[in-house]
Amino acid sequence: MKVILISQRVYTDKSTKEIRDTLDIRLSKLLFSINLYPVIVPNSLGILSKKKFENYLNKIKPHGLILSGGEDFGKNKLRDKNEYKLLNYFIKKKRPILGICRGMLLISKFFGTNLKKISGHVKTKHKVKILSKDNLFPNIINSYHNFAIRKCPKNFSITLKSKDKVIEAIKHKSIKCEGWMWHPERDKKIDKTNNYRLKKIFK
Repeated sequence: MKVILISQRVYTDKSTKEIRDTLDIRLSKLLFSINLYPVIVPNSLGILSKKKFENYLNKIKPHGLILSGGEDFGKNKLRDKNEYKLLNYFIKKKRPILGICRGMLLISKFFGTNLKKISGHVKTKHKVKILSKDNLFPNIINSYHNFAIRKCPKNFSITLKSKDKVIEAIKHKSIKCEGWMWHPERDKKIDKTNNYRLKKIFK
């Protein structure tokens, strides 16, 4: 199995004052189902020195990275810092990257694109227009985001758009780096198209 790192959101338990890393268990189950080996990354990794940060990753020898969704970008600096460092590391190593929802927003900001507030994209589903020659995308996606990217980042192409012209997916033109604004793990019925695409990204 290929090792895929997955970032996590940060949750603060007000009753115990504990700061916790959390991840929807459905995402790791999804990777197991397509023979990928998920390794969940602690957010405290981001505060380590560059040497310790890279030693940690070199010992694990990850094949790819998933920047998970949940939690608006900028809400937690610890997570933001960790994910930026992970993204930078994987880009330099030219290893596959997928950003899910918030993860796509982070990738876009990393490559110089600003975000915008939108409406009508929370707890819903909508049809999308596939703009890629590669048709291996779902035609209907779930939606849980309050923000979107203003424009396509440099050296990326738009692969999906919603009917209200929100960019729903992007793909880098030369490296294996994609962003999806939907959550494949949240579908009640497994969408095989998502699974095929995951396999293609991390093959």
